[in-house]
Amino acid sequence: MRDSEGLLREIAEREQELQRRVVSAHAEATRLVEQAQREAERIQAQAREQVRALEANAASEAAREAEQASLEVMAEAQAEATKLRQQAEKRKTQAVNLVVREILGGHA
Repeated sequence: MRDSEGLLREIAEREQELQRRVVSAHAEATRLVEQAQREAERIQAQAREQVRALEANAASEAAREAEQASLEVMAEAQAEATKLRQQAEKRKTQAVNLVVREILGGHA
């Protein structure tokens, strides 16, 4: 009987040890999962921040490009307006000369 009692006691001790290991392993797994979740949340937050920064940079770049395009269009419009004014002034001078010649030529 003593041998069987000793054997049962040893089995019970091993079972308790295995249960402690299972509890410990479960606790470690829970800790690792929580740590992984925190890390994933940190990475997601970092990615969201990077996306916000990229969007802000893209918006700034688009605004800068739009401003540059606007300046170019305005410069072209001003150049065209100057050209048209010069042509109008030249034609006005030609028209005045023509009228003067007609008037003076008709009286001469």
